[in-house]
Amino acid sequence: MSYLGGNRPERAPYRGTGISLVISIDFGTTFSGSSWALLEPQQIPDVIDVSGYAGQEFQASSTKVPTVLYYDQSGKVRAAGSEIFDPDMMLDAREEGWKRVEWFKLLLRPRGPDDSLAGAPISPLPAGKTIVQVVGDYLSYMSRASIDHFKNQMVGSDDIWEKVKNKVIYVLCHPNGWDTYQHEEMRRAAVHGRLVPSNEDGRSRIHFVSEGEASLHWCVLNGVSKRALQAGSNITVVDAGGGTIDVSSYAVTGTTPLQLKERCIPNSQLAGSVFVTQAFEDFVRAKLEPASAYGDQETISLLVKDFDKTAKCVFRRKDRRSAVTFGSYRENEPEFNIESGQLIVQGSDMADFFEASCDAAADAVRKHASPTSRTTVFLVGGFAASPWLYSELQSRTQDLNVDVLRADTMTAKAAANGAISFYLDRRVSARIAQWTYGVYINPLYNESDSEHIRRPLNVYQDPISGRKYVTGGFHAHVTKGTAVQETQTKRFSLNKWLTQKQKQTLVQLDLICYKGDVTDIRWVDQDPLNFEQLCSFAAKIPKAALIEEKRTGAKGGAPCWRCYFDAVVSFGTTEFKCHIEWKDRQGGTHRGTATPVWNEG
Repeated sequence: MSYLGGNRPERAPYRGTGISLVISIDFGTTFSGSSWALLEPQQIPDVIDVSGYAGQEFQASSTKVPTVLYYDQSGKVRAAGSEIFDPDMMLDAREEGWKRVEWFKLLLRPRGPDDSLAGAPISPLPAGKTIVQVVGDYLSYMSRASIDHFKNQMVGSDDIWEKVKNKVIYVLCHPNGWDTYQHEEMRRAAVHGRLVPSNEDGRSRIHFVSEGEASLHWCVLNGVSKRALQAGSNITVVDAGGGTIDVSSYAVTGTTPLQLKERCIPNSQLAGSVFVTQAFEDFVRAKLEPASAYGDQETISLLVKDFDKTAKCVFRRKDRRSAVTFGSYRENEPEFNIESGQLIVQGSDMADFFEASCDAAADAVRKHASPTSRTTVFLVGGFAASPWLYSELQSRTQDLNVDVLRADTMTAKAAANGAISFYLDRRVSARIAQWTYGVYINPLYNESDSEHIRRPLNVYQDPISGRKYVTGGFHAHVTKGTAVQETQTKRFSLNKWLTQKQKQTLVQLDLICYKGDVTDIRWVDQDPLNFEQLCSFAAKIPKAALIEEKRTGAKGGAPCWRCYFDAVVSFGTTEFKCHIEWKDRQGGTHRGTATPVWNEG
């Protein structure tokens, strides 16, 4: 079943005061894509997909490009994307010993207890290069390609470019489940790639959106059925890409204008199409390497390349064989199913290569399907073109109250196009917290509190105030699985003691993430291995915010000052943001910027 067209929500005219350019980049494991939109006051923006990348001039309509880089011996990028397939480039690469780097996106993934990429052919990074630098080099290539496409498509683009070149906005897509650490690594990569300068203004021009939410925005504007957009209806988006299968679910909460909210925690699994290819390669090595005349590395590489381009893409029936080409008709070895330069693979073996991916997609849909009402499931992404994945997802979920649909139009880079729509339209009004978020606290010691009494080694006396506190506390402000409105903020009331009155006081909020299963957790020692520092926000508060207080303690009643402030954090947006507020001695409220602080080590 395909998407039913029509009923597209209207996009409002751009309400900004000046002209601007927004570029989205869907940085994928195997292929990437980008889109752009020119924003002009009172004009309805059009989203344009970038096509005809360098090296793809013969495929002018192609909107995806390989996520590959070539570095020379000095660490300089010599080719990227489809440029690596240029015959002259390939010759230079062999003669000069260039290093090919691919699959490197997976090095940014969040690590978990069950995380494993055993056997995955991730290229080692060039000597002296960090993952941030490699990602930055690739983002730089994608940015230049997008800008070139903009200049070639727009009348008067040179004049327009001069107006927007120092304020280009970038929206970067990432798999579901990536959080603030991956955001910061990608932001640093964008700075390295010179997409933006390394200052507050430049960093603020980098925005993030999950691939699931970006794909949702693409679906909304590219043919979702009228029924699926009625108030109260449920939508699940399965974004099947090269590295991950990302599943997100939403409920329609309003139609004028269209608004949706997340229904459950988005899901992301390392089960994309590259793992189908990897399963095939493992199969070929086990079959040919021990005894076949065609078990050499060159032949296996040719087989894997053809499988990835042809057999994997067209496989649809378990009762039919597939032929994977590697040589001429003279190449024969019947005992190894090699006929006329082709390896003949049984349909049951082909199905086995897909099994982990099909399982991951079906299991995620099963978890996301509404138990009370019908859910419309949209399959998008480059892997969505697989007939076998599509038919298996339909078959394995037929007992559920779902409709599994796939677009007739190109969905390979739905995320890139949808990321622009996300930036412009903001259809999602609430998101589900993936983890429990809060702060470490040291509560004032209470001698009648049993939780305090049972932690005597945690009790300490503050040398300035003389008060006793208990270390190791945790206060949750957002609980895993709860819905947080995009406009919703959480206020952290904090204070800091000082022995000297300073012109400015540096304050910091450390956001903590709890990833365990203990409900209503209040102490770190209840589940210490599942706490981690998510990020920190730092700010400077002026002298006017300091209040003099005299305390008896180790300082013998000497005067000291106390700084009271609130850190206000937005948890409902696609990226956590923070600002601080404080009151002066006259009761006036002031607001300041809080910037992320990261451990570069």
